[in-house]
Amino acid sequence: MNRKILTTAVCTALVSAVAPAYAQQAAATGSSDDVTRIETVTVTGSRISNPNVVSPAPVSVLTAEDIKATGAVNIGDLLTTMPQLATTFTMGNSGRFIGTAGVAMQDLRNLGTARTLVLVNGRRMVGASAGTSAVDTNLIPADWVERVEVITGGASAVYGADAVSGVVNFILKKKYEGANLHAQINDSQHGSFGKKFISVTGGGNFAEDRGNYALSFEHSQQDSLMFGDRFGKQAYRALRTPGSGFDTTLVGDAGNYTITSAGTFSLGSNFNPDLRYTFDRNGQVRKQRFDGAVDRNSSATCTNCDRLDNNQVLQLQPRYKRDTVSAVAGFDLNQDHRLYFEGMYSKVHSKTSSSPAFGATGNPHIIERDNAYITPEMLALIGSRRSINLARNDVDAGGRGEDTDRQTARVVFGAEGSAFGSDSNWLYDVSVNYGRTHERRRNLNNRHMERFYAGLDAVKDANGNIVCRSKIDPTHVNLAYYNNTASPDGIISPEVAASCIPFSVFGEGAISPGAANWFNVTTISKSRLTQFVAGGSLTNNNLFELPAGPVSFGAGVEYRRETSRSINDPLDISGQTFLNAIPNSGGSYNVRELWTEVAIPLLHDIPLIKSLTVGAAARYSKYDTIGSTKAWRYNLDWAINDSLRVRGNMSAAVRAPNIDELFGGQSQNFGGVSDPCDAINIRNGKDPAVRARNCAALGLPADFEDTFSATNEGLSGSNPDLEPETGRSWTAGLVFTPTFLEGFGMNVDYWKIRLTDAIGAPSFQQTADRCVDNPAGINNIYCTNTRRGPDGQIDFLVSINQNIAATETDGVDIGVYYTHDLWGGRMRWDLNATKVLGYTDFPFQEDKDETIDQNKTLGFPEWKATLRLGYTRDNWGLNWNTRYADGGLRVSNETYRSNPTSVNVYNAGSGVAHDIRGSYSIKDTGWQIYGGITNVFDSDPPVNLFGTGFGSGLYDQIGRAYYVGVNYKFF
Repeated sequence: MNRKILTTAVCTALVSAVAPAYAQQAAATGSSDDVTRIETVTVTGSRISNPNVVSPAPVSVLTAEDIKATGAVNIGDLLTTMPQLATTFTMGNSGRFIGTAGVAMQDLRNLGTARTLVLVNGRRMVGASAGTSAVDTNLIPADWVERVEVITGGASAVYGADAVSGVVNFILKKKYEGANLHAQINDSQHGSFGKKFISVTGGGNFAEDRGNYALSFEHSQQDSLMFGDRFGKQAYRALRTPGSGFDTTLVGDAGNYTITSAGTFSLGSNFNPDLRYTFDRNGQVRKQRFDGAVDRNSSATCTNCDRLDNNQVLQLQPRYKRDTVSAVAGFDLNQDHRLYFEGMYSKVHSKTSSSPAFGATGNPHIIERDNAYITPEMLALIGSRRSINLARNDVDAGGRGEDTDRQTARVVFGAEGSAFGSDSNWLYDVSVNYGRTHERRRNLNNRHMERFYAGLDAVKDANGNIVCRSKIDPTHVNLAYYNNTASPDGIISPEVAASCIPFSVFGEGAISPGAANWFNVTTISKSRLTQFVAGGSLTNNNLFELPAGPVSFGAGVEYRRETSRSINDPLDISGQTFLNAIPNSGGSYNVRELWTEVAIPLLHDIPLIKSLTVGAAARYSKYDTIGSTKAWRYNLDWAINDSLRVRGNMSAAVRAPNIDELFGGQSQNFGGVSDPCDAINIRNGKDPAVRARNCAALGLPADFEDTFSATNEGLSGSNPDLEPETGRSWTAGLVFTPTFLEGFGMNVDYWKIRLTDAIGAPSFQQTADRCVDNPAGINNIYCTNTRRGPDGQIDFLVSINQNIAATETDGVDIGVYYTHDLWGGRMRWDLNATKVLGYTDFPFQEDKDETIDQNKTLGFPEWKATLRLGYTRDNWGLNWNTRYADGGLRVSNETYRSNPTSVNVYNAGSGVAHDIRGSYSIKDTGWQIYGGITNVFDSDPPVNLFGTGFGSGLYDQIGRAYYVGVNYKFF
């Protein structure tokens, strides 16, 4: 087949679908007769390389031009604007979890990053976070991306595990001739949030054009952005409306009054403002100020008062730097066989800051009455009390943070070509793929708890000097150390006592820098992930001829091994720091797989059927951890005529538990639990009579009272006995490309995904509740995991991973594009939208009545869309992009239905942002200059949503920003 025939075939396929996902493999150069042998044109979502086969499932494409039109320097955040992908990990909210700051893991259909398979050129890439296989897409070199293809539906039969919700496939450059320089700088209107980007690419042919090599270096960096620089001094909190039951309203200049940066304590009820006290900057005790509204209940909210302001230390964007080196090479052994290589090395540095350590109501700073910093006035105030419980946000001790270095390397070696000579229809592709990620994380200002509590317990010695009590009374039980850590006896060790530095916590700025430097430590955590994949495929696009056309067939084998290991600092392992006790963890698994796929043309060129093709795929996998799994897919492609095509897909997918879920270890955790057996809570049971009977069976009296005031301790973590998750997906849609309107196309696709046996861990509260709400009695796993002390109080809970949950979601994808001539130039319109019809979680799949309706809540938008407009004329280019996401309820649908009048606090508005870019190419010079503005109208997110949470990641948090850049192509 020569190039002209190939071009015709590809164009025919492109007209057949709106932005289908084709991955064209590089061509091999022919012999002296100047005839070029074509490898293949492959459709994402299928291993069959037939240009007449279009995607059997909905596909959305982000092209290189689309990426350039946004000014994006890291591709992760750009992908989350696509309607099909959730904002689970953006640069702004990635710091929600330990060790993930700056990592962009994609979440298709909001089903989780572990259920979205990310590929590079159709092959797997090593994971970015210890214990998982989720890929950091920020590592993908933006300038080497030809397009990104997102396919919905269970693709496990084609690509293996993790593709429950679908696949995100990055198609990168496979060959390059010449050289290119690309540089860009960004700045923002708020806080001088800057970015820099530079990329250099070069490549060429060798060995009489039988080979090609290309190299690329890419550098990207951004500054940190703090809350105060972007939004100034703002603080919001929900305040209960007086006399309105449970109605609340979001108010400004508000916060929690049971904790402050100066320290606060109560001499009575914790929520009685009349009995609360705080300190001035000189450490003198005074009444806590309440000049505005006060909510005297568990929300503890006040306005114009002494209260907590966490936003003063909130970071919106981390400091981030990435350097990536990429290389590709190919060499034609002859017209039938070709060797290829792909390589990438990326080094990332991110630095985040977060809130300081604190002492709160549940784990307060306990100050004994003979503390050296207690004044006579304060001593008289507290009376005969032995101690007070001080709640304090220790800003003066320094904010915590993470300083992280990650290094990721990936190499692919392979060969492809004709399996049995030039006249054979059998094509082969074999490859070996190895990837490795190293991470070293410095946990900054990680409080050494024993040191802190030793210094907190300050007294005066016989000479009137302020010293740590442990220096003069080594047997004294330090109440704070005993109550708030895992210390068995509360005795300060001689080593800590010897170096102890006393300090005060009375008033803002009270903690001395010397003391903070002593009790704050930097702990080091390291992790290493590796991935090895070896596989091969054999395909035939003309296995045999049917009246409607040739049958296409593919089959292959694959071996994959994943390993992960995390090594934590001994202090973190022992639970002696402000972090929960975090054990070392690690594990591995390997899987051997067989797969096959077929496409069979049934009918051709009859009334109402231009072509009708059915397809099927199946995969058998054998894991050394969970045993064997099976996945399958059936699909249909029906071209009614040259303008209208119908497609459908039904599939079964699997996801094997990842290393963290299986071998991550079990560690200490804490959570608040309202005892279901408390006399007041009995009536809240699903069946109060059942709950009362089971509580009695536990030996608790009918008037039992929950007196445990602190957060409950427990155990959370992995489970080596997990089973695989399973998913079923259905898609059905049509593609309309009218022959009477050149350049126009539209697709509408319905999709539905149901996930069962989903891995999850019940919360401590759910564990306690399900123990006593079981009609079969208390002989169940939940009661085993809810341990009570001799007084009947819950003192320990166990919550580990289990295959207990299910999720069901469905929706409609809409894509419309139109390109046409306009005013002597070319105009392009591109709309990509998704409407989610439903999203329901079943926390316990055996209980069909217990559901959580997530749709239309924050982070689960009903509508999400992008609109791209592009106009080119002569050497000029202009692009306008609009990003839209529905807002949603700030609480669950169930909460809203029970209290629908609280719309002021419960609703978050939609997010809309507009971006513009203009470019000019200087004729015959190779230079292009461009500039753009993101968030042109400087839209703010809704009140109290700042882009640092899962749901608020939907909104642009940076505001109006600017960029300019240049491209230079060397001739």
